[in-house]
Amino acid sequence: MKTNLNAYEGENRSLHMKERIGYGVGDFANNMMYTPVNSFFTYFLTNVAGLGAGVVGTLLLASRLMDGVSDLIVGTFMEKIHSRHGKARPWLLWWCIPFAVSLVLMFSAPDFGTTGKIVYAFLTYNLAVTIVYTAINLPFGSLAALMTKNQTERGYLNISKMIFAFGGGMVVNAATLPLVAFFGNDSAAWQKTFLVYGAAAIVLFLVVFFTTKEAVTETAEENGKVEKVSIRDALLSLLKNKYWIQLLAIFFLNSTVNAFIGVNVYYAQYIMDDTTLVGTLSLFQNIASFVAFAACTMIIRKVGKQRIAVGGVAISFIGYAMVLLNPTSYAILYTAAVVKGIGNAALSGVMYGMLADTVEYNDWHSGIRAEGLVFSANSIGQKVGSGIGSAVLGWVLAAFGFVSSSVSQPASAISGIRVIFLYVPLAVFAAMFVILLFYKLDKEYDGIVKDLEKRG
Repeated sequence: MKTNLNAYEGENRSLHMKERIGYGVGDFANNMMYTPVNSFFTYFLTNVAGLGAGVVGTLLLASRLMDGVSDLIVGTFMEKIHSRHGKARPWLLWWCIPFAVSLVLMFSAPDFGTTGKIVYAFLTYNLAVTIVYTAINLPFGSLAALMTKNQTERGYLNISKMIFAFGGGMVVNAATLPLVAFFGNDSAAWQKTFLVYGAAAIVLFLVVFFTTKEAVTETAEENGKVEKVSIRDALLSLLKNKYWIQLLAIFFLNSTVNAFIGVNVYYAQYIMDDTTLVGTLSLFQNIASFVAFAACTMIIRKVGKQRIAVGGVAISFIGYAMVLLNPTSYAILYTAAVVKGIGNAALSGVMYGMLADTVEYNDWHSGIRAEGLVFSANSIGQKVGSGIGSAVLGWVLAAFGFVSSSVSQPASAISGIRVIFLYVPLAVFAAMFVILLFYKLDKEYDGIVKDLEKRG
C-alpha cells in the first residue's frame, strides 16, 4: 500500500534542520574569500605588495566589470548541465579545491617588480573572484530555490545562510591580522593565513554537498524528454521581471557599501591608531547580527520579507549616521557597529529568500524557470558592486594623496579616509530604501503559486 508524501518530500517540502544548517555553512566557506576581498585585499595590495592606491582601484574595477560575463556563462552552463547529483550541488564538489588554491594565490605577493606585481594581482584576482568564486557561489545561491518551493522554508534557509555568512565574516575580520602576525607578519604570513582559510572552505563545501538534496525540477517533461528553454529567451524573461531587476539593484548597492568596509583597516590604523579595532568592531556588529537573525526567524511569517528589508536598510542608515556625532569616540563606534549589525542582518536575512521568490514570479510571468540565471542577480550584483566600491576606495585614497606602505599619511589622505568611512554609505542606503518600497512580491506570491499549480 502506497503512503502519501510526507512533509519532507516533494517540491513544497519542509526541510530537516540538518539540511538548513548544512546549506548555511556554505556561506561560511564563501566568506573565506568574499570577506578578505572586501576587508583586506586593497590594504594587502597597497601596504604589502606596495602598489599605488589609484592603480589598485583601477585594477579592481576592470576585473569586476568582467564578472558579469562570467556570471552569465556559469548561469548558462547550469541550465545546460544535468548531473545525477542535481543542477547546483555538483558545482560545489567540482570547485571547492580550486577555490582554496586560488585564494592562496590571490594573497601572495611575489617580487616581480611593479609591472609584474600588477599583472600578477590582475591574473590571480580574476582567477579567484571572476572564475572560481562565480563557479561555486552562483550554484550555491541557486541551491535554495532547488531544495524547496516552500516560501517560509526558503526564508529559513536564507537566515541559516546569513548566520553562517556573518559568522564567517566575523572570524575572518577578527582573525586575519592576528594570524598574519602569528605567522611572521610578512608576505609569506599572508599566504599561510589563507592556506588555513582555503582548507576550511574545502571541508565546509563538502558538508553542503553531502547534507542537502535538490527536490525542485526546473523544467517540464513531455513524452519522457526534458523541455529545453533557450538562454536568449531566459535572459529576456529576466529583463521583464521587475522584481528581479529591483533585487539586482539591491545586491549591487549592498555589495558596494560592503566593499567600503575595506576602509576600516585604514581608519583603524591611521585615524584611531588601533588596528585591533577592525576585529572588535566586526565582533560587536556580528554578535548583534546573530541576535537580529533570531528575531527575523520569529517574525518572518507575520511581517514579511519586504518589510524586514526596508526596516533593515533604515536601521543601517541610522547606524552609519550615528558616527557623525563623534567619529573618534569608541563608545559611538561600538554602538554604531551594533546598530549596523542589526540593520545588516535584517536585510541580509531576507534578500536571498526574496530573490528565490522571483523564480516563481518569472515562471508565472514568462513561463520560464531558470534558477541559475535568476541567481546571477546575486553574483553579478555582488561582484560588480564590490568592484566599484573597491575602485572608489582606491581612487579616493589616491585622489587625497594616500602614500602606499607608509606608517603615516598626509592630512589630505586622512580626509579621504574619513569621507569614505563617514559619508558615502549614507547615500547608498538612501537609494536602497527607495528601491525596496516598490517591491510588492510578498503580497502577490501565494496567488502566483496557486496559479502555477492550476497550470500544472
